[in-house]
Amino acid sequence: MRITIKLDQPADPDAFAVLWLDLEARHWSREMHCGVDIPSWGLVRTAPGATLICAPDSTDALCAMSGLDLDDRTRLVEGQSGHVVWYGNSSLSVRLDHWHVQCIEPESIEAENEVFDE
Repeated sequence: MRITIKLDQPADPDAFAVLWLDLEARHWSREMHCGVDIPSWGLVRTAPGATLICAPDSTDALCAMSGLDLDDRTRLVEGQSGHVVWYGNSSLSVRLDHWHVQCIEPESIEAENEVFDE
């Protein structure tokens, strides 16, 4: 399953990031961004009631998408949204505080250009 998520901030519509989450591989990749600088890919973890976005070399969360429960896939719907909580000393000058699901692709899809280091 592949999910496309947009992180944004309603107060600054020019700042956003679009993430692609691969639930089988437990990886995410940054598909596009503007006004923010986040890593190009990393690891996906789950926590009770949240999805954690981690750097590629650490299980420490960069941020949590509150309310996005990937462990209960029956509740995932396009348009679903919630709040983003950032952790640690993030280098982001703009904090994207909102997430929403843009697209859910139930079939496993092989990326045209693989960015993940195994």
